[in-house]
Amino acid sequence: MELVRKNIHTNKLKCKSSLQINLNDDINVPDSKPDIASVMKVSGEVSLEEQKILSGKLYLKGFLFFQLLYLSAEADHQIHSMTGRLPFDEAIYLDGECSVENAAIRWELEDLSANVINSRKISMKSLLQITVTAEELFDESVCVSASADFPVCTRTNTLHLTSLGACKKDSYRFRDEIVLPSSKNSVRELLYRSLSLKNVDIRLLKDQFSIKGDLVVFLLYAAEEGEAAAEYFETELPFHAAIDCNGCDETMTPDIGLTIADKTVEVRQDNDGEPRIISLDVLMELQIKIYEDTSVEIIRDIYSPSMTLTPVFRPVVYENLLLHNTSRTRVSDRVKITDTAPKILQICHGSGTARIDDVYPTEDGLMAEGIIDADIFYITPEDARPMYAIKAMVPFQQLIEARDIGPDTVYSVAPELEQLTVLSSDSDELEIKASLLLNSLVFDRISDSFLSDITEQPPDYDALLKMPGMTGYIVKENDDLWTIAKEHHTTMESIMELNELADEAPAAGTHLLLLKEIMP
Repeated sequence: MELVRKNIHTNKLKCKSSLQINLNDDINVPDSKPDIASVMKVSGEVSLEEQKILSGKLYLKGFLFFQLLYLSAEADHQIHSMTGRLPFDEAIYLDGECSVENAAIRWELEDLSANVINSRKISMKSLLQITVTAEELFDESVCVSASADFPVCTRTNTLHLTSLGACKKDSYRFRDEIVLPSSKNSVRELLYRSLSLKNVDIRLLKDQFSIKGDLVVFLLYAAEEGEAAAEYFETELPFHAAIDCNGCDETMTPDIGLTIADKTVEVRQDNDGEPRIISLDVLMELQIKIYEDTSVEIIRDIYSPSMTLTPVFRPVVYENLLLHNTSRTRVSDRVKITDTAPKILQICHGSGTARIDDVYPTEDGLMAEGIIDADIFYITPEDARPMYAIKAMVPFQQLIEARDIGPDTVYSVAPELEQLTVLSSDSDELEIKASLLLNSLVFDRISDSFLSDITEQPPDYDALLKMPGMTGYIVKENDDLWTIAKEHHTTMESIMELNELADEAPAAGTHLLLLKEIMP
């Protein structure tokens, strides 16, 4: 007997591990920089240089790149900046067998602070959360039909599952130039830069997908002319690209994350020899998963009137996509500045990131709770501190409507900060308004068994001879014709023809005449 099989692409979680890394170091102020009076702002980004797996551990080598803005005691150009690196070399114990090639490594800077030790030295402290998730793409084999040189009867049903059409990483490089408007002074020194993504839209096409959005650029710089401590400039640059992805089309479900992996911001001279051109080179990383709803008719049981067939089943676990949607929630809060912070004169810039702290099921769906971390620059009325930066945290809670959430349900919620607006309600209070997108994927994890093999033996003629050649049978509740035919060594076709049935599902109480069949 030959079983005809079909492969279905799917994936499974191989391992998930996390590690918290404390990075502490004392950093000296470069000789070319003035003394520090107070820290204005510090921000950081993680860069991974090397990753390898050995003896069940993932070894990570990289550094935390930080930007530090500080105020000096000098009369002019009071705002200064310095950058540096905090290296790390850590090992993460992995659960199960993983490989770096298919591992998704995500980092989250949970805390970063800079404290002045003295005018030439600062203490940097950070808490870094690194999460490693590895999934394996594999083929699940299902039996769709059977052929033999003797009669066989098969029972089939339609299997509905979500298969994985693509699972890979890719990247997109965006390059552009910004020419400062004539109302802005030329750049003497770039003090701070912030780049973020906004209005990201991803659409599946035939064998590719399109990405478009806006790159928000905020620059704080020391000007070549004038007595201003610093000038700032903000703009949005649109981007659009088509990324190849064989096998995908518009009917599939995308789960594509787009993040800024690396960026270079440089100041160049224009045709007049003035430093007024900002050159951008941004590398965006894509984590790509594309799901496809698949339906296939598979064999659930099999027998033969002329042979003894014993089906062999193997346990399997597969997933069905229950929900894929994007819900929008609006968040607002009022934040008082601390007593040590200067008064607010004018808001310069507000940006932020959203993170999910917890997702848990409720009667009505999934409850997502998290925080928006907002970074805010503003102008002050003080000559000694003409500009200041603060951080604010805005909590949010959102119910995601989802049905059939059970103990075996697998879900993920990815936040995206769509818009952030910061207003000053008065000189010591901020009003923060945000629009937040929650991209949700909910899967039902199903435990099942698939036919994997069949053993064949000659029929037991002694047992067959003891069976009556003709039997009267009354259909019971929940009976089906296929099971009746198998138990009485006949076929559905024979029962329907002998009893003149027009339907394969006779009603309970129906009287049937069953004729035993022994085929050569």
